[in-house]
Amino acid sequence: MKIKEMSETEVIEMIRRKVKVKISNVKMGIGDDCAVLEHSKTEYLLAKTCTLVDNVHFSLEYFTPEQVGMKAVESAVSDIAAMGGRPDYCLAAIGIPHDFDSSFIDGLYGGMLSSASGYGISLIGGDVSSSPNFFISISMLGTVARKQLVTRSGARKGDMILCSGGLGGSAAGLGLLRKKAKGSSIMRHLEPKARHDLAQKLAKAGITSMTDISDGLAPEIRKLCASSGTGAVIYADKIPISSSTKNDAKKLGMNPLDIALYGGEDFELVFTAAKNKLDSLRKFGVKVIGKIVDKKNGIKLLDKNRLQALESGFDHFRSSLK
Repeated sequence: MKIKEMSETEVIEMIRRKVKVKISNVKMGIGDDCAVLEHSKTEYLLAKTCTLVDNVHFSLEYFTPEQVGMKAVESAVSDIAAMGGRPDYCLAAIGIPHDFDSSFIDGLYGGMLSSASGYGISLIGGDVSSSPNFFISISMLGTVARKQLVTRSGARKGDMILCSGGLGGSAAGLGLLRKKAKGSSIMRHLEPKARHDLAQKLAKAGITSMTDISDGLAPEIRKLCASSGTGAVIYADKIPISSSTKNDAKKLGMNPLDIALYGGEDFELVFTAAKNKLDSLRKFGVKVIGKIVDKKNGIKLLDKNRLQALESGFDHFRSSLK
């Protein structure tokens, strides 16, 4: 089977079946936002690699080198945060065409260092290679208190599903850039921010599962349910979409709900919690957007009193920015 005939999930699952982790100090390998390793009596070590490729995860037609560097770091931080962790160190590997100017590297690393310093992260090494197409790969190491670790697999029937903030802004921003139009959503695409501080608070509050929204709400819900062995019902009218995102979507003739579900790269958090936790969680400005149900009921969207299957979203092997 050709890679183009497979989804990202299928590729990852094929790799997961092939790679059998047998080392006792690996608590969790392939299958969540980060790998989890034994570290100390009170903490786990978190490890994550994020790769961004030109014309797949960003376009140099729109992004400055600084913004690419910032986005690469924020993407990795978002995954560390989604497991309740704190990022500490990163390494950066880049592949760069021969005809790029040296000022590109200067800007790229300036952007990386700018984002990294905001989280207290040290950039400690990496690699540089020539490549016909520019890419950057960030390896991030962090730590998490054992009692604070949150995975995708903890959701249980009866839990409520919550979301941290407005969705669809990044996709709307990309649409505006493509059409050379103006709108406030553009910066949501060019300079997304990880919800690190909020993730720490949520993990301490006793939520049951969490993941970040990098590929869109719909596929992230699917990943969470697959790991937890559950189904879900998402309430379409409860999904948070800002007025600015709605306005920008209108300019583009796009459905705000569609871009919130399938747009991706908002770096918000979707998580689950028992009903008795809701009052204590609302102080963080999060919204209930659905509930966890039995696996046999599937993963559904409740829209205008009608239940329908929740479709898939962005797929790295079937989509691109061009």
